[in-house]
Amino acid sequence: MVDRGRISHNHIMVEAELTAEGKRTKGGIVVGFEEDTNFYSEVEDASVGHEADLAQVVAPVYKVPPELYYNPDDHHHSMPWDCDMELQVGDYVWFSIMESRNATAIRCNDKLYKLIPYSECYCAKRGKEVIMLNGFILLERVFEKNTSPLAIYRQGDLDITKGIVRYVGKPNREYVYDSYVDFVGLEVGDEVLLSPRTALVPLERKSYMSKFDNDKLYWVVQARKIAMVLSKGN
Repeated sequence: MVDRGRISHNHIMVEAELTAEGKRTKGGIVVGFEEDTNFYSEVEDASVGHEADLAQVVAPVYKVPPELYYNPDDHHHSMPWDCDMELQVGDYVWFSIMESRNATAIRCNDKLYKLIPYSECYCAKRGKEVIMLNGFILLERVFEKNTSPLAIYRQGDLDITKGIVRYVGKPNREYVYDSYVDFVGLEVGDEVLLSPRTALVPLERKSYMSKFDNDKLYWVVQARKIAMVLSKGN
């Protein structure tokens, strides 16, 4: 068993999946990996590789650091922003697809552990409680209305300029870059406009693999990427 003592600062350790048969969907179907396909796009609806679709993005927390190191004068070792370390051992945490694929991995007693930067962790669940991390929020996707009289469906194309806040946590206190600042006062149900060229990162890529909220898919963005509130939620 891996020692639960010291851990690299600003990282957490998760207990990852270790299987030779592939990943299982919620319906129990085993889907294998195509190792020669590794193209990845941050936009959920883009054409992407099979491997990115199946990458593990949620795992139980095995180790946490006692605190996070933030020093705006130490860009090499510091967190990119000042925030609280809110994870506990046993939480289930959702994290970056790219970090999942490229993380340092340790195999011990037929178990696989990965080191994930805390800054790449989006949110966690502690029982039924949802904890948003690093100033991230989860947005429900918004679709344009199809106004064509010939349209079969009223739902049109995905609108990548806005979203509806579904989960929000604490804002970050400060960023290494002075120009960054979190949009404060966001509430669940708010429809928000995103800043131009905001990268829309999916919390989970496929509804048949999702574990966070049944089959619902969300975008992950930091509160600093919100340009304005278009309408307040009920």
